[in-house]
Amino acid sequence: MPDMFTAPDAPSALRAVPDAGQGLPTGALARHAEAVFERVSPYDGVGFRNHCRRLFRFSEMLMRQADAAMDRDVAYAVAMCHDLGIVSRDDTGPTYLARSRALFERETAGQDLAGTPARIIDECMIYNHRILAVPNLSPQADAFRRAVQIEHSRGLLRFGLDADAVKQVFIGHPRGNFDRVLLDFTWRTLRREPLTLIHGIFF
Repeated sequence: MPDMFTAPDAPSALRAVPDAGQGLPTGALARHAEAVFERVSPYDGVGFRNHCRRLFRFSEMLMRQADAAMDRDVAYAVAMCHDLGIVSRDDTGPTYLARSRALFERETAGQDLAGTPARIIDECMIYNHRILAVPNLSPQADAFRRAVQIEHSRGLLRFGLDADAVKQVFIGHPRGNFDRVLLDFTWRTLRREPLTLIHGIFF
C-alpha cells in the first residue's frame, strides 16, 4: 500500500519522508560527499562543514513539514556540495551556483542517486541561494532555498519550524569560524562574478 505522501508510481528516492530526528547519513554517497568536501574545501576549522550540515538538517525538517521527501544521502550530498563551486578550481560555469552543480554532477557520476530526478537536483543546486520565491520550484528545492534563509538569518526566519528544534540544530552543529569563511566567500564572489549577487540570489 502506498504511503500517504506520494503517488504509487513516485520514484523510490521520493517515497520515504525524511525523519529529522535521525543522525547524519552514513551511506556510500554521504561518505563520498564528505570526502569530496574535505578535498575541495580550502578552509580549516568546522565552520564551513557545519554550515553544510545545518543546511541539510533545516532542509530535511522543511521537507518533512511539506510532506515532501528526498533520499537522505542525496540530500546530504547536495548540502555538502552546494557552495563548493565558490572554491572549486576544476569546474566551470557562469556562476558559483552553476559550478557547484557541475561539481556535483562530476563527482557523483557512477554513484547511486536513488532514482532522484536530475531536475530536482538541478533545482536544489541552482536555486538554493535565491531569496525570492521561484515559481514552480519543486518542494525539495524550495526546502533547500528556505533552509539557506534560516541558516543565514541565524534562525530569525523559521518558516513555521519549531523554534527549539531550529535552536538545537545550531547547538548541534556550532558555527565555529563560519563568519570568516563567509567573508572569504564574499570577496571571491565580488572579485570573480559580482553580478551573481543579483542574478542568482535575487533573480
